[in-house]
Amino acid sequence: MRGAGAEAGRVGIEAGRAGDRVDARRGEPAGERGSGVQSDGEIVSAVKWIEGDLEAALAAAKAEGKPVFVDVGAYWCPPCRELEEKVFTRDDVGAALAKYVALHVDAEKGEGPELVARYKVQAYPTLLVLDASGVEKGRLVDAMEPPALLAALEKIAAGGDVLAELEQKVAAAPDDLQARYELGVAYALAAKRAQAEAEFERVVAGDPDNAKGLAAKAMSDRAAFLVAKLDGDSERAIALYKELQQKYPAAKESVRAFRAIGRELHKLGRDDEAVSSLEAMVASDPNNDELKSSFGWFAFRERCGQAAALEAVDQAAAKQPENAELHYLRAELQHQLGRGAEAVAAIREAARLEPESAFYKRQVRRFTEVSGGT
Repeated sequence: MRGAGAEAGRVGIEAGRAGDRVDARRGEPAGERGSGVQSDGEIVSAVKWIEGDLEAALAAAKAEGKPVFVDVGAYWCPPCRELEEKVFTRDDVGAALAKYVALHVDAEKGEGPELVARYKVQAYPTLLVLDASGVEKGRLVDAMEPPALLAALEKIAAGGDVLAELEQKVAAAPDDLQARYELGVAYALAAKRAQAEAEFERVVAGDPDNAKGLAAKAMSDRAAFLVAKLDGDSERAIALYKELQQKYPAAKESVRAFRAIGRELHKLGRDDEAVSSLEAMVASDPNNDELKSSFGWFAFRERCGQAAALEAVDQAAAKQPENAELHYLRAELQHQLGRGAEAVAAIREAARLEPESAFYKRQVRRFTEVSGGT
């Protein structure tokens, strides 16, 4: 499943990522071009990103008396692209982040995997605020509108402690299961395993029929955050996901569990079983094109089951021909399968549907280059 086609895909990915941020990303002034998305699809960031790794950022932070802002993301991640194109290009965001040493980390290359493990990053994008010694002061997860991002950074800078606030909320209202669930997630993200486990158990016990929709969430998060991520126990995680599906078969988390099971099976080298799990997910609701898209994202990211996933994505694209993201997925899967001309045609269709998308403009160049200019 990881042959020459997959390696060619990796080369293409590296090429595609290289041009994502220019000028200010390299620590150079934006100059006459100004910050923003350029007509050729390149991005001039308003943020002055430091060149180098985390150690270089920490050294600069000590020298300049600043905290460190770390943007952890991946090139394929849509919310990461939103930050790049719509948030980090804003002058007010650039001015706010000038108070930090700003570092972008690609979670899948260089020091990225080690940093993800060190700080227990669970999702992309994750924005970390560190002191100059590398101690985490706060984190934000997912794309945020500029006002929300700036307000959150101010709160972290002022010493706001989300975890402590949640602990106080639960102490004041012990029967508030929603608060307990949120506290459990916060503990999990902070890698406080025992505390997270205790809160998730209380949530499941307090919502035995999943009437509030919290028990299934807690079971899913326990399997994902604690067992799969922190413990690294894929076999146990698979068992917990299947227990969730048996206990609450109608819960949306049970449908999502098919993909999570597939991911853990892939980690174990059991790719045929992984693909079967994703196919079962699609079969659980054959008219749900989002599930077909999810299969496509899984296959693209994990380089597993691309042919079966492409068939599912093609079906969804036939029903939603104006959906640019489906055509982008088709391009990635075609490329990984070694079908260069088809990949170029698919990405050009995505760019035609969303002509203002800087990302799709860059991807047209990327796919054309790696496909030999076809």
